Amino acid sequence: MDRNGLTRVVLLACLVLSLGASVDLGRRLGSERSELRARLVVAEAAISRCDTLEAANALLAGRADSMELWHDRALSLGTRLQADSISRVYPDYYLIIDTGQNRFYLMFGNLLVRSGYCGTGKGWTSNDLGNAWDFSTPRGLRHVVEHGENPYWFRPDWYWLEQNMRPPAPDQVIAVPESLSYQQQVAWFNDSLTPRQRVYVRQVPGVLGGYKIDLGGGVLLHYGVGRGTNVSHGCIRLSPGDIEVLYRTLPIGAPVLIY
Repeated sequence: MDRNGLTRVVLLACLVLSLGASVDLGRRLGSERSELRARLVVAEAAISRCDTLEAANALLAGRADSMELWHDRALSLGTRLQADSISRVYPDYYLIIDTGQNRFYLMFGNLLVRSGYCGTGKGWTSNDLGNAWDFSTPRGLRHVVEHGENPYWFRPDWYWLEQNMRPPAPDQVIAVPESLSYQQQVAWFNDSLTPRQRVYVRQVPGVLGGYKIDLGGGVLLHYGVGRGTNVSHGCIRLSPGDIEVLYRTLPIGAPVLIY
């Protein structure tokens, strides 16, 4: 066989091999296309079953939770900075209130003296008549403006409105006998009045405990139930032992940092 014939044989063999490879490649591509089509069908079916509104709500809720988390972290950092500043310049006891965890921290400089649970404001509340109130505990730096023993609770009108009741007219209000001592007034309120009558007492003895610490603007530290939760109308509720310790420890003008 001459050189030209050998060349033609080699070219023919290469052509045959190329055609075989092309056929095999086509078969594999066809198989992959079929598999891709099957996957698309499954995906479209899954999408058709997906509640996109629910998914969007879940996404937004997740973002809202994240924003709240970062907001609380920023507040916590700011509080640490403020507390650090207070500890450097204030030479006496001061108080930190965490409304998220509902805990208090009695501090002396950088030293933690006492900690415990407290109850703080419950936030926005409404009644059946469409009235609404923001019963959040105000955040920020406040100071002790007054101490008091055997405090009265003077019921505001919202006490009745929140329960879908009308505030009592002047002639409906039941007055506590001023001739009695404070402890006798407490006993008279609890033992001499029916539950219905007690609702119409504006100046209520005993319910705030034996001590109060006034932070101004209607915000008090006093005895109360629901500690560890957001339950109050803006005041800070403490156990009998805790409020007595704070009463005897925090001087007038002491910083109270609420966050």
